[in-house]
Amino acid sequence: MKTIAIYPGSFNPFHIGHLNIVEKAERIFGKGNVVVAMGINPDKMNVHKSEQFHLKNEQSKELSHKIGREVIVYSDFLHQVIEHYEELGYTVVIVKGLRNGHDLDYEVNQMRFVNDFKKDVNVVYITCDKDFEHISSSAIRKLQSFSPGSGDKYLVWEI
Repeated sequence: MKTIAIYPGSFNPFHIGHLNIVEKAERIFGKGNVVVAMGINPDKMNVHKSEQFHLKNEQSKELSHKIGREVIVYSDFLHQVIEHYEELGYTVVIVKGLRNGHDLDYEVNQMRFVNDFKKDVNVVYITCDKDFEHISSSAIRKLQSFSPGSGDKYLVWEI
């Protein structure tokens, strides 16, 4: 069985810290074996779910082109994405990126929900490089709200 690593998140926006995690995951799982999975988070977008899916689908194509990697969109639960790839014959590993201990607490808690639906999910937690510890999508959105363009230096791709 071939292993595939799925890096899920809302990626709103996808920034250099996210790319750092993808690159580290590729060093572990191999180039072409890491899939960026853009999930729809209703708390982070102000449009209906079907509109969000359409927007994310367009964004995923742009992001895939920009970073040269596979990007998918999912609107259901993460365990359903895992099961889809397992049905295709893959061993699935979920990659969770961490900036600090607070991120670890949050991500461990989130994975407990996934485990309530699907037991024995393989998870790898990868810490970003120190240069990226302070970068988050919400911080970039806040910078942009104060002064458009002020967060651009952190972006790989802008929504």
